[in-house]
Amino acid sequence: MRQLPILLLLVCVLVACSGIDGTPDTATPRPVSTPPQATPTPLPAGTTTGAQVRARGRLRVGVRYDLQPFGFVDERGHVDGFDVALGREFARRWLGDAEAVEFRQVRTDTAVEHIQAGDIDLAIAALPHTQDGEAGVDFTLPYFRDGQALLVRAVDAASIEGPGSLENRLVGVSRWNGANVALQSAVPFTLSVQLYDRFDYAVAAMGRGEVQVVADLRHRLFWGAAMLPGSVIVGQYSWTPLAMAYPQNDAFFADLVNLTFQEMVADGTYANLYARWFAQEDPPVVERWPGSERPLLTDAPLFAAAPNTLGGIRVRGRLVVALAPDRSPFSYVDDSGTLAGYDVTLVRLLAERWLGDPSAVDFVPASMDAAMEMLRTGQVDMLVGGVAHTRAAEMQIDFSTTTYVAGESLMVIAGTPVTGVGDLVGQQVAVVTGTDSGDVLLAAAQREGVALTVIPQPSLASAMTLLQEGQVAAVAGDRALMLGPAYATPGVGVLPLRLTEVPLAVGLPPGDSAFRDLVNLTLQAMARDGQMTGLYQTWFEDSPPVQDEWPGAPYRLLRIELSSAAEGDLE
Repeated sequence: MRQLPILLLLVCVLVACSGIDGTPDTATPRPVSTPPQATPTPLPAGTTTGAQVRARGRLRVGVRYDLQPFGFVDERGHVDGFDVALGREFARRWLGDAEAVEFRQVRTDTAVEHIQAGDIDLAIAALPHTQDGEAGVDFTLPYFRDGQALLVRAVDAASIEGPGSLENRLVGVSRWNGANVALQSAVPFTLSVQLYDRFDYAVAAMGRGEVQVVADLRHRLFWGAAMLPGSVIVGQYSWTPLAMAYPQNDAFFADLVNLTFQEMVADGTYANLYARWFAQEDPPVVERWPGSERPLLTDAPLFAAAPNTLGGIRVRGRLVVALAPDRSPFSYVDDSGTLAGYDVTLVRLLAERWLGDPSAVDFVPASMDAAMEMLRTGQVDMLVGGVAHTRAAEMQIDFSTTTYVAGESLMVIAGTPVTGVGDLVGQQVAVVTGTDSGDVLLAAAQREGVALTVIPQPSLASAMTLLQEGQVAAVAGDRALMLGPAYATPGVGVLPLRLTEVPLAVGLPPGDSAFRDLVNLTLQAMARDGQMTGLYQTWFEDSPPVQDEWPGAPYRLLRIELSSAAEGDLE
């Protein structure tokens, strides 16, 4: 009888790790209990997530209990894993205590429901960032790159490098998922496949030598590698971003989560946690927004209004867009007096897709500060013109996915042998006084062991004069500011390299998830059909930024249905 509690605990752990049908995506019992907590004073309905966490003094995080190494129940009956470690780190940074967190069990198919019901504040549960997933929650930047891959014995890794190596080899796949279809579509030959009712059955079969490979999603193959010592993951051939999820229309909490995550990346915490759970690989590159600003949980507003940008567009039948009028090649007035530029064309393409008319846009020229205020107060729907997605800007407005990557670069005379910092040995380089360009350039030169001389200049125009006169070999500066003058000056160009990276994006109203979804899902559609690449190549000579592709189809039509009043005005 004294052994009975131990046996029951073991059964719970085994069930949690395998699920009803042996896959890590099934419902499992909740084996972990949470210590009793004092009941906080209830807040009024509709309060922000940050205000609730602050009042409660604890963070509620939804995690998987059945998916090693992301979230699982260990031999002591405690929940552990990569996602769990991230949850504790958020609690430590926000509440000063890594244990000020309650972990609640979720599944891939229930996490959104738990967020919408208010059961959890944040889901860190290996959730794929899909297009239809945007309907119910908002997502962070990706923290893991999932996708279809192969599990093989380590001794076979040299000969099985990917799907192309599988001809005449027997592959084990689970009957219940799409791995078989995905793998067959990746090769020009007919695969030899053995179907199994459970993922762990396929892994066990490879251990017995019945199959040579197991194909599945990478996040599941890590579980398989833990079950079968001496096996490794190879040959990833598709990519799906995994992200954390949180409630919609909560701009402050979105900033708190994303900017805190970026701090974890910057100070090495994320890399250390990743190395602990995924020792065999490097962590993925996470986009970082320049700056040091960050929100504090103590600043969380009690309530937050959700703008209805789509409602305004439906009524007026037009987009109202603020822009900086002198930001060539992003937005500027050309020689004929017409607004032109990469961002201007992008907005017109959006209007054509949404409203059926590329001219259904009213542009409002304004300074960047004034335009941001107009966006926050609902006077305009979007902001364009080479808008830098910085941490400070993120705390004022929302942004689309990245449409251009700027940063510090080099302007040179066309035809010169300078292609990077390494070619500037012993040369003089002009920079504009009052910018960070000199420090960035000298740091890059030190990394490459290059000695050069920085020549400060009061303006970009004077720096370009030195370049044209041959007094300096290059001008170092903000790429977004140098492109326009370079385009207007024959014989001058800006190199493709970026000494730093600054993402540019479309500015959007803060806390309007529905409109941001429309913008981002449309940008995804434009990328898939090649329209974004065509637009980019019209204005720039380098390659467009690589975007994370969200799997699936949009949860909504990428059109804006006009109200009857707007349709009458159009007639």
